[in-house]
Amino acid sequence: MLDFIDYVSSTLNRFLAFDPALGVVLYEQLGDVTRYRMAIERQDRKHWARISRYWYQKAADRNPNIGRIQHSLAVLSHSDVLQKLFYLTKAFVSVQPYPPGHGQATIDIFFDHWKNLPFQHDMAAHFVIVHSALLVNDSGDRFKTSANIFMSLLPRHVQRPRSLNQHEVYIMSCNIASILGYGTPEYQHMADHFSKQNSGAAASESTSVQKKADAIFLTFGTLSVLLRHSKFPNVVPGIHISLAFLWRVSFHRSVMEMLEVAVPWQAVTAFLNSLFSHDTAFSKIEDQNFPVGDYGTAAQLPEDLLIRGQVWSKFYYPESFLKDASGYGISLDELDQEEVVRKNRCLWLGVQIAKNSLTGSTEIAVVIGISTCASTACPPAGEVMGTILYHGGFDPQYHEASQLPYQNFTVTVPTLITAGNGQINIANVVLVGVSIL
Repeated sequence: MLDFIDYVSSTLNRFLAFDPALGVVLYEQLGDVTRYRMAIERQDRKHWARISRYWYQKAADRNPNIGRIQHSLAVLSHSDVLQKLFYLTKAFVSVQPYPPGHGQATIDIFFDHWKNLPFQHDMAAHFVIVHSALLVNDSGDRFKTSANIFMSLLPRHVQRPRSLNQHEVYIMSCNIASILGYGTPEYQHMADHFSKQNSGAAASESTSVQKKADAIFLTFGTLSVLLRHSKFPNVVPGIHISLAFLWRVSFHRSVMEMLEVAVPWQAVTAFLNSLFSHDTAFSKIEDQNFPVGDYGTAAQLPEDLLIRGQVWSKFYYPESFLKDASGYGISLDELDQEEVVRKNRCLWLGVQIAKNSLTGSTEIAVVIGISTCASTACPPAGEVMGTILYHGGFDPQYHEASQLPYQNFTVTVPTLITAGNGQINIANVVLVGVSIL
């Protein structure tokens, strides 16, 4: 038997070496076969589920863009309801989406389980109910009640001991999927936007205004909760992918106009200001290119492997960044380095969002090259001197881009910038490179 297994394994390896693309098909079919074993061998169901999940994950590592494989992973995610909902919604907003109509049976079975259950203090259950309401376009009291209860219970959940289960990433990914309409046909224009590097076309108004508003309320209400509790390490990966989404949105003016009023910009900038330390890589966060390490390589974060393959994350990573990602794993002694990489990513995203010159109602600026700081409490409070290099939200009628950089200005953080002959009122200032006197 061992000789047979060795022979088959070596033969398969030769096939894969000849044509690596066969790996996706082969691994997915192995997942299908072992999933069939779940149906006929009830006693060993969990055993075959683990094997099937292993093969589907191998297929997803080979090609994370295929929504059908993500849907299969959702079917096999039994122990973690947030993970199951994550894979289900990711399948619908993948680069090659799994049509929601094809997954209707999975959706019905999943959400029917939560109907009429006593779950007053279950954060995950209320989160599921919220997405159930959005999927069926139910904007009544059930959505509002469950959304508010979910956000009230979330702070207690994020304060749990450091965890590798990535719940905050699952939550924000599901919420982003709701903004994209879970890939339903009437939201096709959203997918069309994100399939391009940038766009300026007007957003479609064919979809339900209330459904759109509910999804935006849920997404940025959740982000506000995470930002208020950003001192807890479990929260930052969820904030990171939210900033990545906002960065992608900043390339599509019509989408940003729809979202920007709901974004908690002041909390975003306060979070970014809290990240600066002696080891902040200023040259990397100012660079237009994706931040890389000292040897020209970019470290992968656990959340990178979760959001890859989604239509909105398509242009976030360099082309070869996620190759050979299947073997990535992070151990506890690497967590400090992981936090540094994530911090620099978040700061880089903040700079890029500001550089993309958001529309007039979005008030966020990035201040680089501060020369003096009048208070030892600065940042995030006090009066500083320096140069504005990047900005977003200034009214172009009064402040043309050609006027940048503003030299020798005064900032009273976080409400006022004085530059040239007058004052520029701006709500949020990100300080980069402050030298305290």
